[in-house]
Amino acid sequence: MLRLLRRLLTKRPARTAGEAAPERQPEKIDRADTAERIEILARGGFETEASTLETILDEYLNPDEVDADDRRWIEAEVARAYARKRADEATWPLETDFDRLAVAFDALDAGGIIALHRAGYTRSDGISDAAEVCHQRRERGRSSRGFVFYHGQDVEAVVADRGLYLAFGAFDDRDATLAAITAEIVAAVEAQGLRTQWEGDVGKRILVHPIVWLKRSPSDDPW
Repeated sequence: MLRLLRRLLTKRPARTAGEAAPERQPEKIDRADTAERIEILARGGFETEASTLETILDEYLNPDEVDADDRRWIEAEVARAYARKRADEATWPLETDFDRLAVAFDALDAGGIIALHRAGYTRSDGISDAAEVCHQRRERGRSSRGFVFYHGQDVEAVVADRGLYLAFGAFDDRDATLAAITAEIVAAVEAQGLRTQWEGDVGKRILVHPIVWLKRSPSDDPW
């Protein structure tokens, strides 16, 4: 009771009408953590330099809480990360594991299995994206039997050399269709020289491993 009375007595009085709220000071960011996030986005290969900066400022951090020094550091760190990436890209082979995966996905897509790269950030995002594509294609008279995708969290894992998980499904919910789709996915990926790990359980995702994730970043140049 005594402790409660002390808190009440020492409590700051409420602001009067018209009194300005105290100015909120920007917080210092965790630069090590932010640099790691920038590197993941760059190495993932789906973001441009400009979109990475936007993602870091608008999604990963609260731009209103980033002070001027940290903002300048973020801009410089994004530029450094992409400079390193471009230098590395110059040494890559003409065809990478990502390129081989893309060929496999194109073949699956042509065969009625919707194949999506970085479909959202979570598994539910990917399923939603696949359903939307199925609906759009159906309206154009093109049918789809099922889908395969990996999402944003999977990209983060493969960048960290933990392999790439592929989610899959059938639109008619028939076990026979799902089994056939899974077999086609495994066959298409392995036909490109990539190795898969899958135990035959349709309730578990297909793991592509080992895979060296080398995806060239898109350009900020619209031309």
